[in-house]
Amino acid sequence: MKKGIHPELKPTLFICGCGNQFTLLSTKGGTVYLETCNACHPFYTGKLRVKPAFLELTSKK
Repeated sequence: MKKGIHPELKPTLFICGCGNQFTLLSTKGGTVYLETCNACHPFYTGKLRVKPAFLELTSKK
């Protein structure tokens, strides 16, 4: 790798709205607040709900 062209990675604390916290390496540094994470997002938790109007539109095709 070439020296001086890559951004510096710093430990960054990510805090979700559900209270889940985790630390990753990022160029931002400090603290980043998230709305959703893998612990509370409906796709990952299996609680995804589809609206009935959407089902009606897609079933007519």
